[in-house]
Amino acid sequence: MFYATEAVLLTKNLKFSSHKGVISLLGQYFIRTSIFPVELGRDLSKAFDERLTVDYSFKSEITQETAEKCHNQRRKFH
Repeated sequence: MFYATEAVLLTKNLKFSSHKGVISLLGQYFIRTSIFPVELGRDLSKAFDERLTVDYSFKSEITQETAEKCHNQRRKFH
């Protein structure tokens, strides 16, 4: 999802230096202008938050249900 979003941003020559920057620019240039639906931005933000939780929490697990939701949301980016 993240790399697909980066590719979309590059179509407008937008520069970014962080995951949050990518999410912010997607919202500014593609969600607010109705090029992409609001749900797409929400899905990307949720997936990023889940990744942060799993990567940086001492004891964390991602449930099968959450993994399946993220996987299904990823399909919207293709």
